[in-house]
Amino acid sequence: MKTIAATFLLILFASCHNNSSTSQTKQEITNAIVKELATIEAQSPDSILLETSLKVLEAIKKEDYEKLTFYIHPTKGIRFSPYAYVDTTEDVVIKQTSFTTSFSDNYFWGSYDGSGESINLTTKDYFKQFVYNADFLHAEKVGINKMIGVGNSLNNLTEVYPNSVYTEHHFSGFNPAYEGMDWTSLRLVYEKLDGELFLVGIIHDQWTI
Repeated sequence: MKTIAATFLLILFASCHNNSSTSQTKQEITNAIVKELATIEAQSPDSILLETSLKVLEAIKKEDYEKLTFYIHPTKGIRFSPYAYVDTTEDVVIKQTSFTTSFSDNYFWGSYDGSGESINLTTKDYFKQFVYNADFLHAEKVGINKMIGVGNSLNNLTEVYPNSVYTEHHFSGFNPAYEGMDWTSLRLVYEKLDGELFLVGIIHDQWTI
């Protein structure tokens, strides 16, 4: 941020100094700098959040789970929610230290929407069905601290993660015959620790009964 600001200042002052026809006063130049820096400051957190999510999605897509581990919260671990509702009693939480060794382990992840049958999957299979079930790295729409997909499931993200920031990566549907009922979203939820963003939740969402 400081580097960007300093570079901007140098370019702006150099431009004004070299342009003999400029009618800008020093106050106008100062106002322009303040306005631009305020814009940079306002956009920076969102940019960092989006950049982090794209790196996370890239690691997931490539199945580079060693790399993904570095983004998991070191003390809280990461909670997986197969649908919009975050169940703090049943959703699986995997610690950072055991994440890479969990992929052959079988867990109870909750219940399938509609049938109510238990979701019993290895972590690897869960990722295929309830994490990267679409190419979210190249999502149709991306929301930054903003919900896009809305279904029948209660969405309690902000209640469970009150101090979080998140991105939502969304596809509105794939088969026109389903008229949007095959939409899907992935929400990546982060909390800050020592100034850095760490994953505390991955929430999969889709059309539900």
